[in-house]
Amino acid sequence: MQRSHRGRLALPAVAALLSCTLPGLAAADAPPAGPVLRWPEVAAAVERHPTLLEAAARARGAAGATSAAGALPNPTFGLSAGEARPRGGGGARREWGASVELPLDFLATRGARVAAARSTEEGARQEALHARGQALRELRRAFVALAHGQAAVRTGAELEAQAAQLAALVRRRAERGEGRPTEVPRVEIELERLRGSLERTRATAEAQRQRLASWLGAPLGGVEADLALAPSLPPLDELRARLLAGSPVVQAARARAQAAEAEASAERRERLPKLTLGGGHVEELDRTASILTASVTFPLWSWNQGRIRQAESGAEAEQARLDAATRELGAGLGEAWQGCASGQAAARRFQAEILPRAEGSARTLGRAFELGEAGLLDLIDARRVLLDARREHLDLLLDMQNACGDLAALAGLELP
Repeated sequence: MQRSHRGRLALPAVAALLSCTLPGLAAADAPPAGPVLRWPEVAAAVERHPTLLEAAARARGAAGATSAAGALPNPTFGLSAGEARPRGGGGARREWGASVELPLDFLATRGARVAAARSTEEGARQEALHARGQALRELRRAFVALAHGQAAVRTGAELEAQAAQLAALVRRRAERGEGRPTEVPRVEIELERLRGSLERTRATAEAQRQRLASWLGAPLGGVEADLALAPSLPPLDELRARLLAGSPVVQAARARAQAAEAEASAERRERLPKLTLGGGHVEELDRTASILTASVTFPLWSWNQGRIRQAESGAEAEQARLDAATRELGAGLGEAWQGCASGQAAARRFQAEILPRAEGSARTLGRAFELGEAGLLDLIDARRVLLDARREHLDLLLDMQNACGDLAALAGLELP
């Protein structure tokens, strides 16, 4: 008992010694320059996301195409002037003429072309909404990965500090002849393993911080998040019925199918005769005339069969694409919902049952080791179990957050 009392008294001294002899470690732990952001602040940066800006530009271009499809063709004006002299002689006289032609061939296809352009515009607008959801999903994954990395670094640093105190205690006992010398290399090896793992974790977290800062386009010191928080889940059947009716993915695919069908209709209307109206006025030597003309182009040699088949095949392809998008959305929704729900249940179970037991076992064995009632190997094993349990818990939270983030991107749910 006297030996254990000296061991307990050594712990504060060891901690003080570590704080004095490891200034480089404290400097390495200094947080990087930049603000610490929460999720709403990160989500606000989605408006500057390059993918969203590209989709918005494409939507504006589609709106311009709709305006162009509805524009009327310009009339063609002609003007002629000259000087004429009669064959039998006589004075010269100026002649002139003016004409105008108005093509009316657009009347047959204009409605279908405008409908196709409007459907394409709607598809581009829905794709922009989908791009916004995907950009938010990407930012959310980067945000959660950094939060997970920061939590892993904190856990590793805490256990590494405890292992350093334990190593110092074992060395002091060995120097005083109160412990076995073989325990020193064992505890030092365990300490070095923890330090190596912690360095790798820090490097991973730093890479994740730089990745998120790159997407944000601004300096970032870190993020603040509670990985245990998750959105409340509506019933899957209700969510699926609502999503399949209003999802931007389905709406965009449906708009593309409608545009392709309208294009096919326009190509079929191209077989109709094409009418052009014109008029003119001429002043000649021996007459003055006002003329009205009309010309009709008949499809005698080409009935536009090639373009019709091409357009109809494109419409069939877009319809199949709509079916595929609907099925893929349903499958992805079910997978994300199950992952989010099961992840929340597993995280709660881990937090309530597994982690307390692992932490309690480590504390009990640590106390028993101080009293000389437990061996070093048992204590090291308990600390390994605790470290593995904390890592597994963090990994569960990461998987849960990613699944819930995917679900939010699909269904438009609010994330904490």
